[in-house]
Amino acid sequence: MLQRSDQLHLQKKMRYNKEVLMSRKMMSDLDNKTGYYGYSSELGNVSGKDKKKKENKGGSVLGVILALIQLVLSGLLVYQVVSANILSTTYLAVLVIVLVVLFAIALLTQKGGRPARTSGKILSVIISIILGILLFYMGQFLGFLNNYSDGKKVSEEPFVVFVSASDEFGTYNPKENYRSDTNILAVVNPKTSTVLMISTPRDYYVPIIAKSVAPDSYDKLTHAGKYGTGIAYDQNGSELTSSGWNWAQEVTWGVGNTAIMDTLKTLYNIPVSNKNYHYVQLNFTGFAKLVDALGGITVDVDKSFSTKTYASYDEDNGERKTYKYKKGKQEMNGNEALTFVRERHSFGDGDLQRNRNQVKVLKALSSKVLSTSMITNTDSILSAVGESFKTDMNIGSLVKLQTQLMGKSEFSKTGWQIVSYSVTGQSASQKLTWNGLFKSVMLQDEQSESNATELMKLALDGTDYTTLENKVKEYQASDNK
Repeated sequence: MLQRSDQLHLQKKMRYNKEVLMSRKMMSDLDNKTGYYGYSSELGNVSGKDKKKKENKGGSVLGVILALIQLVLSGLLVYQVVSANILSTTYLAVLVIVLVVLFAIALLTQKGGRPARTSGKILSVIISIILGILLFYMGQFLGFLNNYSDGKKVSEEPFVVFVSASDEFGTYNPKENYRSDTNILAVVNPKTSTVLMISTPRDYYVPIIAKSVAPDSYDKLTHAGKYGTGIAYDQNGSELTSSGWNWAQEVTWGVGNTAIMDTLKTLYNIPVSNKNYHYVQLNFTGFAKLVDALGGITVDVDKSFSTKTYASYDEDNGERKTYKYKKGKQEMNGNEALTFVRERHSFGDGDLQRNRNQVKVLKALSSKVLSTSMITNTDSILSAVGESFKTDMNIGSLVKLQTQLMGKSEFSKTGWQIVSYSVTGQSASQKLTWNGLFKSVMLQDEQSESNATELMKLALDGTDYTTLENKVKEYQASDNK
């Protein structure tokens, strides 16, 4: 028989084993009910549940940080857009609302479950990348705008733009005046979404309106660009009167476009203030680069011909290439378009056909420039032509005008509607004020000038596109008789 002490020891051992078994059973039951596989202890072991909470908190913090980065980038973009002043109040408000909503979505997702938080982080990263790209291009755009921020602003009030193409390649010399091979007055009426283009031949024999020339000073229109501000100076820098020289080429003229713009304004009696009378000037390099920056243009060629270019803007050796043009619509790059607008010897009516071709090309250019590309590609366009381009217009206000018009239902249906008219004349030989030589010119046609004046007044007064187009067809039919 077991001694009493042994019995007590055995009973104690059995009770201990029973307690262990009961404890293990309780843990097993808890595992089956909750799926919990860890346990807490007084030694500081972290439970799986606490660990999960800690991980969730860490993930939420990262999401909030990404959302805040998104917010900062959004604020910088709004600041740049406001600084550029290119969006109307309505468009600016829409932009701000969209950015705020996107930030709210990114932030609120961090309070949801794990899938929502993950989606929110991805959304913030994507939006931040897009904002970063927009900020980069907006920075470039603002840099270009700074170069044209001091010009005259445009609005929805009708205005006139003198479009000139100077006969030079390369970079503009700010100390020189240039002949103008292309002379087009663009009457822009934002209220009717119409653009009327009046083209005047380069050799048009016109009275020069300039302070330092006599009232009876006649010259080719192309030479009017050489008269600059219309004020002449001698070698000592003293201002000269109309009797202070033998011929205009023998003195120095103030640099600018005043003389040629005043000459055209007087010729057509344009009823517009100087505030709403602007200029855009490109040289041959700027013109060709603009065409290429826009991805080329489509021009409707009247007759087939071939000709050699005078020079290519992108070739240092000035190699003369032969370009062929077929009747009908033709795609043209910069060099092809430049050669097309300069050619006159292939046509029976010479400068008149060249004049018509210039209008065709300018219309094709305008269709692209006055579209959404003015907003989306302004930086690349200005970058391409920057050193070969001058204007007195505030480019930011021009872009803002475009965005305002795009928000109107009428404009969204039609866009800019362009109509053109070319002034005619008769060939002759006349003495030029510029150098005193007799040269081939084109004499004024009073009826054609009167037609151009009437068309400009109609466009400025708000005549609709259809009426304006029909009037142009009427005048063209009369000119061709």
